Amino acid sequence: MNLNETVFKRSVWYIIGLNCIALGVVLNIRYDLGVAAFSSVMYAISEIYRISLGTASIICYLLFVALQCLLSREITIVFLLEVPLSIVFGVLTDLYDLLIPDLVMRPVLCAICFALTMFLTALGVYLCIRSKMVLTPTDGIVNTISEVFHLRFSAVKNAFDISMVLISVLLCVTNHSPFYGIGIGTILSALLLGRIIKIYELLENRFHIADTMHIGSSS
Repeated sequence: MNLNETVFKRSVWYIIGLNCIALGVVLNIRYDLGVAAFSSVMYAISEIYRISLGTASIICYLLFVALQCLLSREITIVFLLEVPLSIVFGVLTDLYDLLIPDLVMRPVLCAICFALTMFLTALGVYLCIRSKMVLTPTDGIVNTISEVFHLRFSAVKNAFDISMVLISVLLCVTNHSPFYGIGIGTILSALLLGRIIKIYELLENRFHIADTMHIGSSS
């Protein structure tokens, strides 16, 4: 397979991954069971300060980019590329937020859809990571911590998601506001999203998915 075809395939999977993540973020809000753990801080900021979810996401993403530079002690082109990506992803999130209406479903159906959406979000993260292109800053900071401290990505993802929930609670308490977006779904995503990503990692090793998609090794 030539270089152009490989880059094209990686780009396609990457774009699909980004859309899976953005769609998953908005769907979790609609289910009203608690937002995904990694987006809980963004949602809390958007509700407390009355700004769009996309704008709140951009603010947090730029902070994550700065943290990556501090942790790795260097400013790389990869980190710099996360800046325009932060803006694009924020706009994409606001677009889905505009397009997807409020959902009225039975609690059991909401729970099933929430579980399926966790797999969708985890798939988006997996595709973005394995495409070896520019990561979303939420995945980028996890990946940087993983590389700097030599830890498994899925394990760091779990710890990161839990820390996002704790920061969200702290934000709401200090601003004397309701616990925006915090619910059973938030706790479940904090505990399970990293483990679901690990399932995709294991499936890749078992069935050589990365080789099939031509995204597992550098071109």
